[in-house]
Amino acid sequence: MNITFYSDVTSREKALSFLPQLEEHNVKFYKINDKAQLISQAADTQILVVDAMGTADKEIISNMPKLFLIQSEGVGYQGIDVEYATSRGIAVCNNKGVNDTAVAENALLLMLSCLRQIITGHKSVYDGRQIEVKKASFGVIRELSQCVVGLVGFGDIARATARLCNALGARVIYANRTRYKELEEEYNVSYYTIDELLEHSDIVSLHLAVTDDTKNIANDDFFKKMKSTAFLINTSRGELVDNNALINALLTGEICGAGLDVIYPEPVQRDNPLLDERIKDKLVLTPHIAGITNLTVKKIYQGIWENSQRAYNKQPLKNRVN
Repeated sequence: MNITFYSDVTSREKALSFLPQLEEHNVKFYKINDKAQLISQAADTQILVVDAMGTADKEIISNMPKLFLIQSEGVGYQGIDVEYATSRGIAVCNNKGVNDTAVAENALLLMLSCLRQIITGHKSVYDGRQIEVKKASFGVIRELSQCVVGLVGFGDIARATARLCNALGARVIYANRTRYKELEEEYNVSYYTIDELLEHSDIVSLHLAVTDDTKNIANDDFFKKMKSTAFLINTSRGELVDNNALINALLTGEICGAGLDVIYPEPVQRDNPLLDERIKDKLVLTPHIAGITNLTVKKIYQGIWENSQRAYNKQPLKNRVN
């Protein structure tokens, strides 16, 4: 098989460490900035593996006449021109569900870090202000069991998050374009409209794909509807949050804080507006690592290999999106 990785995540060394069988095939590796080289050097590609944050546009696809499968490394595939691939008879697949537990754990980490004021506490120890901050925190810190956690979206990751929050005693509610009545008892969740969810939640956690309808869903109006004591959690995509609206909400006290694994745009540069010094004590940040645990990465490469074999042998594919 002629397999090409177009990814900032995967290197030859990493891929072969999980899939040593790739040595038996013609495998090429390109970084996202290497588009010109990809087009000129990988025309024989049969299977294109794309970074979940990367692209496979019409120009790339049209220059690969032998291509029959585009496989996203992760869950996201918004950078793939699915319509054009479909017109060419090329299958497009993702790794749906591969990172649900990992991302849910990171969402829980951010929730607890916000509630426990982890940034302020960590800094206070280094500054020699441990006792001062301890006294100020007395009777202030909330436990998750005291909170209503509102999940915006209810896919695989949101459901895994619901299970973790339930285990710690939180009340979990969700808002979604489609109501899943058949799942509400299983996941111990209640359905609310988005406005009701924002009004009642102590923690609002985003679990949505980026579409024209969801881009900047967390805007000025969104934050005005949240409790002033509430936190925003985002482990999905940075494009869901209007950066300036979040900054304003934190500066004016419309919300209490936020925990973010994703910030738009990526890669995050030092001049990103969300890195404003005025709000740094109200933010808990992780560097978009929620879904890349050792176990998740192992599952990712297993999924890539399984679908590669299925596609090559003309068998039904897993997680086909077109």
